[in-house]
Amino acid sequence: MTSLDEQISNDKLAKKSRYIKLSFYIVTALLLVALVWLVVKNLTASPLRTDGISVGSTATVPALQRSVSVGAEFDAESRTALQLMLSQTNAQVDLLAADPLLSRWQTATLRQLQEGVQQAYQLYGQQRYAEAATLLPDLQQQAQAYQTAYTDAYRQAHAAAMAAFTQADLQQATLHNSKTLSINPEFTPALQLQQRLVVAAEVLALWEQVRVAELENNPSKQKALLEKIQQLDGADQAATSRLAFINKGQQQQAFAQVLAEAVAALERNDFSQARQALARARAIDSSRPELSSVQQQLDRVEQTNAVTEALQQIMVFSAADEWPTVQLLANKALNTAPDNPDLQQSLQQAERIMAASQQLNSYVQQPERLTDANIQKAANAAIARAEPLGTLSSKLTAQILQLKQLLLVKQQPVAVRIQSDERTYIRVLGVGNVGEIKDKTIQLAPGSYQFEGACEGYRTEIITVAVHPSPTPIEVALKCKVRI
Repeated sequence: MTSLDEQISNDKLAKKSRYIKLSFYIVTALLLVALVWLVVKNLTASPLRTDGISVGSTATVPALQRSVSVGAEFDAESRTALQLMLSQTNAQVDLLAADPLLSRWQTATLRQLQEGVQQAYQLYGQQRYAEAATLLPDLQQQAQAYQTAYTDAYRQAHAAAMAAFTQADLQQATLHNSKTLSINPEFTPALQLQQRLVVAAEVLALWEQVRVAELENNPSKQKALLEKIQQLDGADQAATSRLAFINKGQQQQAFAQVLAEAVAALERNDFSQARQALARARAIDSSRPELSSVQQQLDRVEQTNAVTEALQQIMVFSAADEWPTVQLLANKALNTAPDNPDLQQSLQQAERIMAASQQLNSYVQQPERLTDANIQKAANAAIARAEPLGTLSSKLTAQILQLKQLLLVKQQPVAVRIQSDERTYIRVLGVGNVGEIKDKTIQLAPGSYQFEGACEGYRTEIITVAVHPSPTPIEVALKCKVRI
């Protein structure tokens, strides 16, 4: 399409040759207006149709119409608004003409719209702006009405076809559907109905057989016939609903039978069979409340049996003094029955015996530590805590006796021979005085001691001596050597 100003120039050249001599500045101004119009036209282009077929929005028409209303002074701003209306209206009609379905529907009406647009351009070129401003909104409304009437035409024809099809009037349904497709051959619902009409006669015959099977009270036969109908006409909602109803009835019957098997297995304490039957029932219908009830009964019976079996095993391993195994069995059974008092007591006993055994063993494995008075005190306390448990564990009793023997040995006095120069005054810190001696043997309990030697005019000497059980005296030499 030629630009707006080119059309205006052609009009003026045809009427009056004097416009050819217009000044350079006027031509430049017109070229600028043409550039603005081209930009606006590119920005206002919009897609023609979706499923509902739209030819562009006319929401801006009232505002534009106000700005270019009849009688208004058409300054530069008003003319720009009128140019925008021209481009929008032209785009609307062009889109109708470009659509192959819309363009061939009512060609005479579409041609009138196109002629109206050309008339509007001519009015603008003749500077009859008010007349153009009056014509353009009417053209836009006519274009929208054309598209709406097209949509209504094929949708109404389709509605009539569906109504006839629902009433099993296949002849009328075919006629109306053909009309729909003649208007819009791409209308999906009509294409789907066309496929259904092809098999409609066969489907109706199958429905008659379904009714006979229903009178015969033969659900299996009904199901087979309905499945054939679905294969022929997947959009037949009546067949889908009826088939779902039959399937649900058969599902309920199968569920009741399998659940009865689960209950019977539970009553004869066949827990494996009961679990299998419950799994099959759950696969049929997992929403049934009966499943929860039977499952709870099965869980309770299995829990009771599991606890009884665990307590029997605990009794055996307790007698065998295998408390780690008792702890393992009790923990496992408490996962099933966390509130069982017998299991809780067995676990507590196992944990106390194992803890006491571990503590006693730490002293037995490092007997050299028992020479320390604090360690001896702690070891005796551990023995006191473990002794009440000795009646439950012979191994623990043996550990108690072993530790007591080690303590007895570590507490026997040991001979310590001290040698000096008879000038140094010696004492054992925290124990007592030895005096100024040359050679003396004293008795000390096993442990670590500090010996101090003091002499006037000499630096005091302090040495640490570890006293441990020994068949021969432990020798200590101490005298002051450094003069001060």
